[in-house]
Amino acid sequence: MTSLKLNRAIFTDRLGRRLATMIVLFSSFFALASTLIQLGFDYRTDMHRIEGSFENIENSYLQSITLSVWSLDNSLIDAQLEGLQQLSDIEYVAVVHDGNILWQVGEKRSSNTLQQSYPLIYKARNISDQQIGELVIVASVDKIYSRLIEKASIILVSNGIKTFMVSGFIMLLIWLTITRHLADIAKYLHNLSPEQESLALTLNKRRQPEWRDEIDMVTDTINNMRSRIETSYIEIDQAKDDLENSLQERQGLLEQEQRYKYQLEELVSERTVKLEQSVETLRQAQSLLVEHEKMAALGGMVAGVAHEINTPIGVCLTASSFQSELIQSVKQQLGEGSLKRSDLERYLSDLDQAAVLFQANIIKAGDLITNFKQIATDQSNDTLQRFNLKKYAVASLQTVIPAYKHLGINIVLNIPDSIEMESYPGSIHQVLTNLISNSIIHGFAEQNGGTIRITASLQEELILIRYYDNGRGMTPEEQQKVFEPFYTSRRGLGGSGLGMSISYNIVKRILNGHIKVLPVKAFGCCIEIQIPLHMADKSAEISAE
Repeated sequence: MTSLKLNRAIFTDRLGRRLATMIVLFSSFFALASTLIQLGFDYRTDMHRIEGSFENIENSYLQSITLSVWSLDNSLIDAQLEGLQQLSDIEYVAVVHDGNILWQVGEKRSSNTLQQSYPLIYKARNISDQQIGELVIVASVDKIYSRLIEKASIILVSNGIKTFMVSGFIMLLIWLTITRHLADIAKYLHNLSPEQESLALTLNKRRQPEWRDEIDMVTDTINNMRSRIETSYIEIDQAKDDLENSLQERQGLLEQEQRYKYQLEELVSERTVKLEQSVETLRQAQSLLVEHEKMAALGGMVAGVAHEINTPIGVCLTASSFQSELIQSVKQQLGEGSLKRSDLERYLSDLDQAAVLFQANIIKAGDLITNFKQIATDQSNDTLQRFNLKKYAVASLQTVIPAYKHLGINIVLNIPDSIEMESYPGSIHQVLTNLISNSIIHGFAEQNGGTIRITASLQEELILIRYYDNGRGMTPEEQQKVFEPFYTSRRGLGGSGLGMSISYNIVKRILNGHIKVLPVKAFGCCIEIQIPLHMADKSAEISAE
């Protein structure tokens, strides 16, 4: 019964059967190939042997048979032909003359034969060579084929028996060393469950260290894996319990978070309302500050213009007093009757010079007042206008220069005469005024005098304005924060921190342009402004804002 189970286990072993089948096929192929090679060699050997027999007959027997036929010795001829017929694979020998068989031994029984004919030529002295017949020899090839087939059968049968015995032994060996252990491992793994405690995997084989193989290594690995799985399962159960507790805690936190969320939304709503109110208040304060800056600039401009007007007015007053004195002197000389022609001509010349001086200073004062009125109007009510950039810049600077004339500041304009633009002149004046004020307060605070250079160029539909001063310049931090509201490096020393921020907003929002600080190699400051040459009316947008 045990032997029957063993046989069934061996022959149902798919791995062993597959391996045995491959061995049988592989061995059969090589057995067949080697048999064919061996038969080929044997066939060539037998054919060479027959050819050697033919050569031996030609060299050893042909002359004696020729003499026997010449002498017509029948008994000797028969004996010689029977001797030839006894040679290996020779089955038929005959002497033929003119197609007639004179002597013959044996029969042509084989279907496959090898035939060779040799002429019988008699040679003697004083007689010419004469062919007295022909020796015909027939060798059987069927005998060679029979031997080869018999030999092939023996080789194939022996190799087949050997192959099947080796395959059976290999199947048994594979089952004993591999397959049965793999079956035990598969069964163990199939029944293995992490939820149940299980014993370690043991195989029915020798356990000596010198007999350990890959199966033992797999067994040890499976046992280690089983231990880790059981440990992990215990940890997973513990983690599951911890997760359930965490979920309960999380649910409580979510409920608490939801309550906090509602409270936070109410708080955010309240803070949003307050923030909107603060923003509105801040916007109004910013507008007031901007207006304050404008009014402060306008006030400074008024003071400067007033100071500048004092000079031509004073000159006019002096000229008027001089004219009065001349007139009184002429009246006195007329009353005394001492007025000479030369005195009258001198009096008239002096009056003419005084009138010219009076007229020139009145015109100068009128220009100052006109420019002031224009700039003041643009400041208070800035509208879209068409104007010449250079003329407006000159007029604008004439209202600014008097306030800083005593500081030794030199302002240089380099603006082409041909730039006609449509924009907001009051905003441009405000930006230039803020830049000059920033240079005075920050750039030239630690030095006496300086130079401000303003250039402008036309690039397609854009005007590029660059403002330079040779003051102390700006640090990298100041360059980064110069346009931020309320940022100033001289807080408490005349700086409000709004001038550059206001300039930035005017350029961006009103003039629809760009303003930035350019790096300089040595000292000083350079600010670049790009504004459109022609702008659309933004009064409605500005009012809405």
